[in-house]
Amino acid sequence: MRSRIELQVDGLPPKKDGATSMWGKASERDRLKALRRAAWEAPGRQNWDTGGEISLTLTVFAEDRAGDLDNFVTGVCDGLQPAGIMAAISPDDWSDLPEEARPDRVLLIADDRTVSRIVAERRPMGGGQEHYIVVLEQ
Repeated sequence: MRSRIELQVDGLPPKKDGATSMWGKASERDRLKALRRAAWEAPGRQNWDTGGEISLTLTVFAEDRAGDLDNFVTGVCDGLQPAGIMAAISPDDWSDLPEEARPDRVLLIADDRTVSRIVAERRPMGGGQEHYIVVLEQ
């Protein structure tokens, strides 16, 4: 039996670009928080097995100028797993999230090496606001 979790998040996904960790970038912090809060609140999260192979589908509703799609994919994968031990994270910056959703915790992905399939696309907003949908299946 396959498990499925779907998250819809307002705004743009976190974006990983360059060699510097996105966890320490103030510009990405709110995006990471929005993603991790949505994952923590997702129905079925409590029964999700963080150890199996994962299929990830990302649909970003935004204009082209918002960023490169591949950077968003990497940001979402990294944002759903615990931050690396070398990431510059100040606990005070994350105190507004539930403890289980903070960067040092496994949320939906223990290690993004378990992501074996990725489908990503960008669609026009169609007059709406920027948002994205993440579907994880296992």
